[in-house]
Amino acid sequence: MVIGKITSYLALGLVGAFLLNTLIRPTSALGTGAALQETGIGIGAIGKGIGDSLRSIGSSSAKLLDPLFSLRDLVYSSDVTGAANVSPAAQASGETNYNVSTPSSSTITWSSGTTASVPSLSPAAKSYYRALGVSVT
Repeated sequence: MVIGKITSYLALGLVGAFLLNTLIRPTSALGTGAALQETGIGIGAIGKGIGDSLRSIGSSSAKLLDPLFSLRDLVYSSDVTGAANVSPAAQASGETNYNVSTPSSSTITWSSGTTASVPSLSPAAKSYYRALGVSVT
């Protein structure tokens, strides 16, 4: 906390000194501004270089794993003769579903004669509609 206060006062002092230098010696301040600009450009170039280096390390390490994916394709790909076929369509074709039930539905009839077929309503929903004077079956 104390270091933060000292740092903020130091930064304010540097800005103040730069502003005073601008008023007192404009040509010197122009040189200082150009030097700061060049320093910023240099720091930006260093950051770009570090980013490029990390990016190349990442892509190179990803390429190290390519042989493993090639082996996986040999074992599991449907394009290779004799490979295990693990596609969803191949697995679904061998399945038989014995417990198929159709969802029940409810029919709502309003006093105007309009009807609607909806998925099965809960007892609470049926009582709500009946309280409104609507027929529910």
